[in-house]
Amino acid sequence: MTKTHGKRKWWYELGRYLIPVLLILLWEITYWIAGETAMASPWQSVRDLIANFSGWLPDVGESLLALIVSFLIAAIFGSILGFLIGLNGFWTRTLHPLIIGLYSIPKVTLYPIFLLIFGLSMQGRVAFSVFHGIFPIMIMCMQATRMVPKTYLKVAEVYRLNFFQKVHRILIPSIMPQLVAGLRMGFSLCFLGLIIAEMFASSRGLGFKLMHYMSLNRTSSILALILIIVFVAFFCTFLFLLWQERVEKRIGKTGTASS
Repeated sequence: MTKTHGKRKWWYELGRYLIPVLLILLWEITYWIAGETAMASPWQSVRDLIANFSGWLPDVGESLLALIVSFLIAAIFGSILGFLIGLNGFWTRTLHPLIIGLYSIPKVTLYPIFLLIFGLSMQGRVAFSVFHGIFPIMIMCMQATRMVPKTYLKVAEVYRLNFFQKVHRILIPSIMPQLVAGLRMGFSLCFLGLIIAEMFASSRGLGFKLMHYMSLNRTSSILALILIIVFVAFFCTFLFLLWQERVEKRIGKTGTASS
């Protein structure tokens, strides 16, 4: 049984490294088929990235700063609001359909409103990014709070824990796996909203540079910028996945020990 589990784990690890290699091969094959007018090769894109990276650093820094600020705002407010709504059955039943409805709206259609309010400023890009990312965090935190087993809450009453002790010792550990998953989704959507905002109305940032090189039809620069965006997205998502696996393992060990 242990050998079989070890082989499966080895195949999973191998698959994680093979998929990027296969994607690069698919990219090269697409370049051969489409030609230089429509596509740049991986080597051309990497060479363009190395040549222009120092000039792109201010735009990369601008995007990363806006991403960090917007994600922190979405994470803090989304977690708190979702948690507080999830604690109360009345507010959950009242607000859950409204939040789901807002989440389903194509948010790019609302960007002109953000543009009118904030103008071509970082605040507008951050606000639009937060609007993208706050809903999955809120929804998953709210649902996870509602799904906390009633037995845990009865145990808290037996030990006469106050509200803050109950939150610290029971509720937060119980919802952590779902909360980390919601934060991962929220980060991805914050990044998406930020790039969209920079593409539509901005004078700096990765999205602005993408639109600039699209107007010049410089495919190697476009793909080089996409490589930066993909790296940031993959790296941060990988960190969230590691965090989620660690939380799940800790909860699994705690559950095994307690049983």
